[in-house]
Amino acid sequence: MTTNALILASDIIEQAQQSGRRAGTSLEAIASEQGDETMLAVLTEMDILTVAKIVREHDATIPSIATWLMDAEAIKQLLNVEPSYWQNMDEEHVFSAQTEAHSLLTQIFLSSDDEEKQLEILNAIVADDFGLLYLSLPFVGHDFSEIEEDEEQMSGSIEELLMKIKTLSEEAYREVMTVSTNGSLENIENSLKQNANKQRVTAVEMDTDDMFAPL
Repeated sequence: MTTNALILASDIIEQAQQSGRRAGTSLEAIASEQGDETMLAVLTEMDILTVAKIVREHDATIPSIATWLMDAEAIKQLLNVEPSYWQNMDEEHVFSAQTEAHSLLTQIFLSSDDEEKQLEILNAIVADDFGLLYLSLPFVGHDFSEIEEDEEQMSGSIEELLMKIKTLSEEAYREVMTVSTNGSLENIENSLKQNANKQRVTAVEMDTDDMFAPL
């Protein structure tokens, strides 16, 4: 299994350099053809930066299968390194760190109904200083004073994401609102990028054996 997983992981990593979406499709094919156990073994052979690239090129409408396997600690690590990709965006691309963060967070919190796991992930993120900054980023500069909490929010909107956070944990919601209300968009974005670049230096060498939850 180990040799096979290493070979498959090498192929996925190579694909991810060109297209995270295509690499995600290949992971799904491995799960379909060789089973979830094999796919999990492949994931554990991959560095967090590659996993982040795959996940960030998906969204809540087409979530990455990797997101469903990652445990709370892995998600926290992913959010720590993902901003390192922000500065590599094509200069002609209309880039927004808030949009990137919103897309990834909706994939994590709005693409499944497993609220027990989502709460574990939320708690892990909020307990980490940079995780809390990332979680708060989509909401900076927005006024939610007139939001109708009893009404269904537009699917995939920042309002739906915020209400999901509140449903999972009132404490996490309050912390997010405090940071997003008092924080500067520029300062938060810069802090996240600086931390991610530091994380990137050592991320490839991290042992990922325990980063994914058992199936």
